[in-house]
Amino acid sequence: MSNNTSESVYVFEPNKGAALFFASAFAASGLFHLWQCLTYHCFKVTALLPFSCALLAAAYGTRAYSASHPDDAQVYTASTLLTYMSPPVIQLANLLILGRLFHFVPYFAPMHPASMLVTFVSLTAVIELGTVTGIAYLTNRDLPDKSLGIGDSMTKASLVLQLLVISFFFVLAGIFHRCCDAGRIKAHSVIWPLLASYVSMVLMLSRTIFRMVEHFGSSPLTKELEAQPLSLSPVVRYEWYFYVFDASLVLIAVAAWNAVHPGRLLPEDPRKYLAQDGVTVLKGPGWKSSRSLTETFFNPFAMLTTRGGHEKKFWETNGFALGTVRRGNGTPRRA
Repeated sequence: MSNNTSESVYVFEPNKGAALFFASAFAASGLFHLWQCLTYHCFKVTALLPFSCALLAAAYGTRAYSASHPDDAQVYTASTLLTYMSPPVIQLANLLILGRLFHFVPYFAPMHPASMLVTFVSLTAVIELGTVTGIAYLTNRDLPDKSLGIGDSMTKASLVLQLLVISFFFVLAGIFHRCCDAGRIKAHSVIWPLLASYVSMVLMLSRTIFRMVEHFGSSPLTKELEAQPLSLSPVVRYEWYFYVFDASLVLIAVAAWNAVHPGRLLPEDPRKYLAQDGVTVLKGPGWKSSRSLTETFFNPFAMLTTRGGHEKKFWETNGFALGTVRRGNGTPRRA
């Protein structure tokens, strides 16, 4: 419902019940994720999932408070910041899980997991910096139009970078999936996390597109525009768009990992990997990188080198070969 008053920071009447529902839902998902991390001992891979849920529970909790206090600009800013900061963290969580799959099936990995970590953590930091700065400007309508324009530009840039990160994910996951399919790797411990990551990232892509439509399709919300709500885009004027195309999609994206948690399917020890027969799980030396942080940052897509034993293709001497006949029903077994 569109309803604007001079005291309210909203251009609509905020729905407190919906905010409380999503705060509770994200809190429940986050607690479940925390329990799964503790149970499966996989904090290094999935710790960002309960963290992102905590951010979102706080975001919607403050939004519920803001619905009862629509004149409190500081609470509104805090809620908006938390809402925008969480999706990049979820995207990074998906990439870390993909990197764990690269450890598990190293012979089909298109990128070294260490390079993935450095590259996408750096990109996420830039995205978060742009998001925080941009939203801080946009939610302060007492600023001059020039400052609002700067905030709008920074928010748009962070959304474009998010789209770039998601695109990188699909390229890397697609290459990996195609190689696994060609190599007859059908183990549930590989396919199910891969499918769950597709679902999660498609939802994050949809949410990002919605936010791009919102920001690229309208001007920054100034006091003059706020006084004329009928001139605003429906995406900005009606709250249900936000709950359908942002809150709901993000909730399903994190809940997908509750249903298919990688800790339940992948070995706790990252040195364990799937042999080329697609069934046997072996323990190797671990796929570490001997390259410096600077080398990794500026040349993340470098091919495997032969400097240092850990970067050699240790899986080539394990006695298995690609294309060997698979045994069993696709469930990995230990050697």
